[in-house]
Amino acid sequence: MRRHFRVYARSNGLARARIGIIASRRVAPRAVDRNRMKRMVREVFRTLGERPAGMDIVVELRRCPARSGHSAARAELVR
Repeated sequence: MRRHFRVYARSNGLARARIGIIASRRVAPRAVDRNRMKRMVREVFRTLGERPAGMDIVVELRRCPARSGHSAARAELVR
């Protein structure tokens, strides 16, 4: 099974975590889909119980899941 996301992390020397999201037009041609996925990634990051303090996290969208597969993509990102 192909993954929806690729996640990179690096220490940033700050007291808080930061997130960056890469959603290219090649992966999701419609802006609506790219924005939907970016909102989902931000929401997962916001609702995490324990945030990794002092980390820069970059999430790269590898493929855009269908609306019905939204929960599977969310679970993958939480892992």
